[in-house]
Amino acid sequence: MRSIFCLLIFLISSSALAKTFQVGATRTYTMPSMVMNLVSDGDTVEIDAGLYSGDVGFWAKNNLVIRGIGGYAHLDAAGKNAGGKAIWVIDGKNTYIENIEFSGCTVPDHNGAGIRQEADNLELRHCYMHDNEDGILTFASPTCDILFEACEFARNGYGDGFSHNMYIGNIRNFTMRFCYSHHAKAGHCVKSRAMNNFIEYNRIMDEDTGSASYLIDLPNGGFSIVLGNTMEKGKDAQNPISVEYGAEGLKNPAKQFYFVNNTIVSKFPAAGTFVSVAGGTDTAQIINNIFVGLGEVYSGIADTGRNLFARYQIDFDFFDTLQYNYLINAGVGSFTKYNGIVPGLANGLSLRPIFQYKHPLDSTGRIDQNESFVFVGALVLYIDKVGATSSFHSLMNFPNPFSDKTTIDLGDIENGLPVIVNVYTQLGEKILTKNYVPENSQIIF
Repeated sequence: MRSIFCLLIFLISSSALAKTFQVGATRTYTMPSMVMNLVSDGDTVEIDAGLYSGDVGFWAKNNLVIRGIGGYAHLDAAGKNAGGKAIWVIDGKNTYIENIEFSGCTVPDHNGAGIRQEADNLELRHCYMHDNEDGILTFASPTCDILFEACEFARNGYGDGFSHNMYIGNIRNFTMRFCYSHHAKAGHCVKSRAMNNFIEYNRIMDEDTGSASYLIDLPNGGFSIVLGNTMEKGKDAQNPISVEYGAEGLKNPAKQFYFVNNTIVSKFPAAGTFVSVAGGTDTAQIINNIFVGLGEVYSGIADTGRNLFARYQIDFDFFDTLQYNYLINAGVGSFTKYNGIVPGLANGLSLRPIFQYKHPLDSTGRIDQNESFVFVGALVLYIDKVGATSSFHSLMNFPNPFSDKTTIDLGDIENGLPVIVNVYTQLGEKILTKNYVPENSQIIF
């Protein structure tokens, strides 16, 4: 697992005299703002789960750990803001925030955020930002690293297209994994100007009622890996492009874009573009992805490999489209072993997906651990008995799913008789032909 910075380093370097402040309705300090001027570098603030209405302010010390205890500590702006910017303005370096909910921030400039980040290095884990004008808005810094893990961003945006679920400035590294970003209001679900972007194993969606513009916007390019995400563009989206790279100019030093093992389902009613890559990009690889809907797979110049495209969702055996679960169904008899390409490396980093998003806000090991395969639908086999006519058989296979080996139960096919097994993808491409003499009514391959 990639991790761009590790707050453990910050915690180890904290003073041995660091204190823990407890905040809650039954505590000495009943609001988080009451301890903002009391904490020192390296302190921990524990906030009991519950609603903290209209409590806003600035965190100015370094190496702080701020966490909700017993569930989300909910900071509802209730008409207030800190400095015309946000619910919390982070002015200290190396901040860790966990189990905090931010909602309802509005400011005269229409970019009121749950968090305004104005110092280097922030790590958010299991936080929830919703119904603000910006979920999170960060400054620009060549030495800043930001990590979001298992966080939810929902219904943020003023509705003007310039405010978003998240707006990451021109920082050094941005990592987002196992997160759920959805229903951005006219803006983008993910927008990042970072020099290096690692957007991996997330659920990024409009769903039926969302109206986002881009699902992912990387306007200034950079070294960017978009890996193993599940995405959906809704019927009311503001833009026919789902993912864009470099649309506002390739201003970052690196111009490398890797879009690997993602699924995008578009319900946009007109033909659009799934991935748009700006001219002048040095490297763009779009491989092992699934695209469903109207339009073209990509615009611009890119190397592509083994992407699958279909007009209708029914062409793929998705797990539960009514719940926007576009992972491939791993039920008995409902997968295809599809020969993708080995994605290789990007600047020494493996592009092989090892996780997949598990809703809500979790992950699981990826079912296709063998990097040369992608699972894309129902297994179709034709069994030819030697000297007889071809016949279709609905067969049971196990383990299911499999990585490099499967056993097929031949049922009523007689043991000892040679057969030819032809394996096709659901799109009609033959990927395997083998001769077998079954034993114990099974074939292992």
